[in-house]
Amino acid sequence: MLSPLLSLLLAGAGTGPPRSAPPTAAAPPPARTCALVLSTNDTHGHLLPSAPSALGGREVGGAAVVAAYFDSAEAASDCPVFLFSAGDVMQGTPISSLLDGRSTIAVFDRMGYDAAAVGNHEFDWGVDTLRARVRQASFPFLGANIFVKGTDRHPSWVRPWTLVERGGVRIGVVGVTTRSTPETTMPAHVSGLEFRSLSAAIDRYVPELHAKGADFVVVLLHAGGFCRTHGTENCHGEAIDALRATTSSWDYAITGHTHSLIRTRIRGRPVVQSWANATALAEARLTRAGPDSVDARILRVRTAWPDAVTPDSAVGALVDRFRARVAERVKRPVAVLAEPLRKTGRDAEYGLGDLIADAQRDATGTQVAIMNNGGIRRSLPAGQVSYGELFEVQPFGNTLVRMRVTGRTLRRTLERALEADGPHAHVSGITVCYRPGAPDGRRIRSIVLDGDGPVRPDSTYTLTANAFMATGGAGFSMLEDVRSTTPTGIVDLDALVRYLRGFSGAVRAPEPDRWAPVGTPAAAVCPATAGTAAGGRSP
Repeated sequence: MLSPLLSLLLAGAGTGPPRSAPPTAAAPPPARTCALVLSTNDTHGHLLPSAPSALGGREVGGAAVVAAYFDSAEAASDCPVFLFSAGDVMQGTPISSLLDGRSTIAVFDRMGYDAAAVGNHEFDWGVDTLRARVRQASFPFLGANIFVKGTDRHPSWVRPWTLVERGGVRIGVVGVTTRSTPETTMPAHVSGLEFRSLSAAIDRYVPELHAKGADFVVVLLHAGGFCRTHGTENCHGEAIDALRATTSSWDYAITGHTHSLIRTRIRGRPVVQSWANATALAEARLTRAGPDSVDARILRVRTAWPDAVTPDSAVGALVDRFRARVAERVKRPVAVLAEPLRKTGRDAEYGLGDLIADAQRDATGTQVAIMNNGGIRRSLPAGQVSYGELFEVQPFGNTLVRMRVTGRTLRRTLERALEADGPHAHVSGITVCYRPGAPDGRRIRSIVLDGDGPVRPDSTYTLTANAFMATGGAGFSMLEDVRSTTPTGIVDLDALVRYLRGFSGAVRAPEPDRWAPVGTPAAAVCPATAGTAAGGRSP
């Protein structure tokens, strides 16, 4: 999603504030109260620069580069500077994930972050690992809408809010986490938690922060949305809806999760999101214009270009130490790609996704495999591909599960994958003929097993899915109910590496024709009248 949009970003700079000091007793505000607020979101462990194909090979981002922008903005500011993250801090790259996030937390500490929202992917390694990273961090992780199931208590390792004071200015910060977390991380990792209303959590704690003497209140939402016209108009999404529903007096909101550009106003207050993967940062200025009046405005969203600044040497040295710890494994060559393999969208079929589904079916020996698109995280360039690059494609370490399912359950699974503008999963071993404009749950006309004809509702088939999907993740609850399951212990990334190494020459991805809209050439393999195949109904 990020690559085709990066060209819209604005070039510029940013800063790294000093470490947050603990709040002191409430004091009268200074004659002129202002703050410069810097933020990132969805860093996903991107401590090193990347070179997205949309930029023609030009490098962007990386922690040392972002820190240099922070440094420059702080040097130019006449207000105290604060630094926040809207979550999904650690998971996504070898330099972070292979070290269970220790490297990213250490780097965030060095950069001077004051607080972060808890992101859904913070749970990917389980609560025990998350708790350890929270203990490691010098800044708090905030989750005001996260509760121990069946109680009104927050988990002991998370705070609902924090109060940061610097230069005589106090900023109160509330953090919330997307309610979709049980569907977007391993469900078992959050089984003892509830993710409740974002707006109710914000409204519960904002007044408390005002009562404690906050000059400004900032909301960190690991929830997002999408806006048109360079992020300014026609906005929609979970964070947008939640902020519209609030009634409390917050001053500025920083969002995340959707890896998008947002720079809009809701209830007259500025709301921002600055893409993802440490490629950009946002700057906002908050000024108290009167006892009951705050002038809050977004100054800019800046692209973090390495060739426009001198990277922060201290942060760069720390990153280099962590890079050295994983270098041998990351640089290991795996295969040669004959052409680029692009991730073209969340609701689309593309060759890279089909290749991954083929690898999983090959590893487990089943008739069918299904792979959720949300688990495919980046594109690959042509030429030699390394283990580190493949890790960034599939960073979650999901193991594969072998199942025996009826044709009826297989159909329900595939119907779930079509509940969007296009398929949000990839398949192997079948062709699915469907009607794009039909109602949810009634789109599939037929399912044809490779070399074996239509899938029948009462017949049994073998299916591979990753453990995230097999336990109900991404809304695939029908797989959670399957009784005949066999955990294979095979990690999805290992299956892909092994599959690619099996090619005798350069690797080419399959043609993306397994989801076949009725009336297209790919649908020719499906029976002309197959509305009742696998338990369906004729239109």
